[in-house]
Amino acid sequence: MAVDLPQLAEADFNPVLATPGGITVLDARIRLLPRRPQDPCLRRLR
Repeated sequence: MAVDLPQLAEADFNPVLATPGGITVLDARIRLLPRRPQDPCLRRLR
């Protein structure tokens, strides 16, 4: 999850219900990092 979402600062899943069929997150808190402004010079390189 952290690899797919580099802006992820913190994630708390509690409680989690586990059954033979899979898992279900019953409550989640997620904190994201502030978005950094993009450098216009770097944008031209893409």
